[in-house]
Amino acid sequence: MPIMRACTDASPLRIAVSFGAVSPRLAALLARQRAEEPQTPVRLHEVALAEQLNGLTYGWYDGGLALTEAPASTLRAHALWRDELAVAMPAQSPLRRFDAVPLEEAARYPLIGWQAPACEPVSALIDALLLTQRSGTSCVQVQSYELMVVLILAGYGIGIGLQSRLAWLRVPHIISRPLAGCQPDITTYLLQPRCGVMAALDRFAKRGRELCR
Repeated sequence: MPIMRACTDASPLRIAVSFGAVSPRLAALLARQRAEEPQTPVRLHEVALAEQLNGLTYGWYDGGLALTEAPASTLRAHALWRDELAVAMPAQSPLRRFDAVPLEEAARYPLIGWQAPACEPVSALIDALLLTQRSGTSCVQVQSYELMVVLILAGYGIGIGLQSRLAWLRVPHIISRPLAGCQPDITTYLLQPRCGVMAALDRFAKRGRELCR
């Protein structure tokens, strides 16, 4: 049975963040929250998607940022911002000639993939794309962009990740290009329990939506 806490606007917001939801927009949202509503601090908890959903259902967290809509009837979702997939590669890779890399071209190279379940739902999105390419397979799997970059620099292969996150890294000798063609819908949502309305959380969601206008 969910455990609901008594919450006032002065209480910290407990926000669980699952893989893929950390981005420059999140930094901007937190900065705006601190500037406009300093009396309501945000405490982030970095967790796997499954733990995030369980925690929201059972009242461990007030809200969650995730790349998935509410999969359970006990949760509701507010769409905040969208992202796209991009390909990370060595600066001298032949793929650099493309303004946007076709998936069939990327699939010719060894791919550094995302490990499930730690990296869901990003791992599932990319795996589904690779199923359309018979030669598209992961040579090794990682759980962080930092390790992906290390392996790309070491010559293990290329990586596919969120465009905003790859652009944020700014690592010497690595470049990124958008992935061409039809892309999956990648939207960051603010998830919250259906039971119990928190005005402070609604204001936090409103600030997130306003960032993308």
